[in-house]
Amino acid sequence: MTMYTLGIDYGSNAVRVLLADVQSGEVIATAAVDYQRADKGVYTDSNDANVARQDAQDYLNSLVKACDKLKSDKSLESFDWKSIKGIGVDATGSTPIPVTASLEPLSNLEDFQNNLNAKSWMWKDHTSEDEALKITRLAKEIRPEFMKTCGGKYSSEWFWAKIWHCANTDQEVFDAAFTWVEFSDYIPAVLTGVDKAADVKRNACAAGHKALYNNKWGGFPDKEFVSQLDSRLGKIADSLPEKALAVNEIAGYLSDEWADKLGLPAGIAIAVGALDAHVGAIGSGVNNNTLVKIIGTSTCDIIVGNDSSAVIEGVSGIAEDSVIPGFLGIEAGQSAVGDIFKWYVERLLVKDDGAHMEFTEKSQQQKPGQSGLLALDWNNGNRDVLSDPSLRGLILGQSLHTKDYEVYRALIEATAYGAKRIVDQLESSGVIIDRIICCGGIPQKNKLFMQIYADVLNRPVDVAESNETVALGAAMIGALAACKNEGEEVLLTDLQKRFCKVSSVSYQPIAENVASYSELYKLYLQLHDAFGTTNGSGNLYNVMKQLIQIKNNI
Repeated sequence: MTMYTLGIDYGSNAVRVLLADVQSGEVIATAAVDYQRADKGVYTDSNDANVARQDAQDYLNSLVKACDKLKSDKSLESFDWKSIKGIGVDATGSTPIPVTASLEPLSNLEDFQNNLNAKSWMWKDHTSEDEALKITRLAKEIRPEFMKTCGGKYSSEWFWAKIWHCANTDQEVFDAAFTWVEFSDYIPAVLTGVDKAADVKRNACAAGHKALYNNKWGGFPDKEFVSQLDSRLGKIADSLPEKALAVNEIAGYLSDEWADKLGLPAGIAIAVGALDAHVGAIGSGVNNNTLVKIIGTSTCDIIVGNDSSAVIEGVSGIAEDSVIPGFLGIEAGQSAVGDIFKWYVERLLVKDDGAHMEFTEKSQQQKPGQSGLLALDWNNGNRDVLSDPSLRGLILGQSLHTKDYEVYRALIEATAYGAKRIVDQLESSGVIIDRIICCGGIPQKNKLFMQIYADVLNRPVDVAESNETVALGAAMIGALAACKNEGEEVLLTDLQKRFCKVSSVSYQPIAENVASYSELYKLYLQLHDAFGTTNGSGNLYNVMKQLIQIKNNI
């Protein structure tokens, strides 16, 4: 029987749907629609740069439009929509949504429509730094095992910190919410007709990496722990299920209501959701010893392993069944990559998108170190290995002759140094990395970016063939649900052989560049440790001098 699957990928600014053939792994068609509210769906606060919120209704409205757009594709005029047997969903995270007992987002209620705190707290909202520090402090004191699964620090980007910050800043919103539901759990619940927040199936990916869930201590953090943080959090602990589920489980079936809205047949099996980056890793071919770098506005690094005793400091998390069922998912990343280039070109220089290519072409003529510049990639804080959102970016070595494109290249190099720092951290903790695959728009479009990464990392770097690996991964978990519903157990690793391909272009390190970047990386580490740690050298006298020396030797 011919079987198709639909992947629904909710990114930071848009939703994408992808239709694929389960047997061949071929992508049939895709469609994407930007979120319509605020600035591509993101609400900000001019008084607080750390605020980033979204509207849950925007997610649903955009999905309807994306499905309409897909169905209007002329190549699908004769397509039998009844042949879609599975749907997979991914979304950003941690993006918790305050909801009523009937799963109504508070932002839909008249009393809260204009209240930012009643909206979805987007992954890149960093308002909860104080709460994250207090969670880390208490966990180290009375639940040290919690910190072993999140790199030693709890993040302001994550579930409990955001909910607690809401309780501390907007008691009315906190009291009105029965519970908070992750974006990646909310969409499958809505599509399957769930109308009670208590019945929402929570996914092991978001729960394990963002909400301190682990089977070793019985699931989510115990009520005693969260109540010691704040007694008000006890009601949230009570609202959570005992078990979080992996992506090879079925969340439910497409309801009549949503089948009508999306123009699809009712009863399609819908997989348990997951976080977008982790699903992108699936769609890129992540596996044992293969690190996938999902590079976009930020970067998420994903690798899987089977050492249940693994303890890795300075990563975003280690969680069971969070990527490929049966494996530990290991996550790290950088809080800003593409966002840094966008900030520099569009906000600071007030140029249009075309300047990215212009700067890339001009800086391609330069050799490593030729500009005399060195930058830190912390414009949106440091996610890993320092887990410190309060850190900020730096560009060092500017002169009156510094060109705009030289700064652009220095920013690319800074993100590459940050990437190498993460790889070094993983390998020093015993993680074996035999292969690196990059995916996302930047790796697909920018050859200079990829060559710099290969040179700085001093290893070959492959690029996923698909430019929609996240939506592709979502389609793959939809295929798991479809096959399971038909009584066939299929492994994700088997599906990857059909769906996942890499580009014929592989970026190889250039020996001359590797030597130069090795010297520059040492200087980056000096800045990294001096500004980001309490044990770094306070004397940075040599840094500017060596930058000039490297430049003069070219």
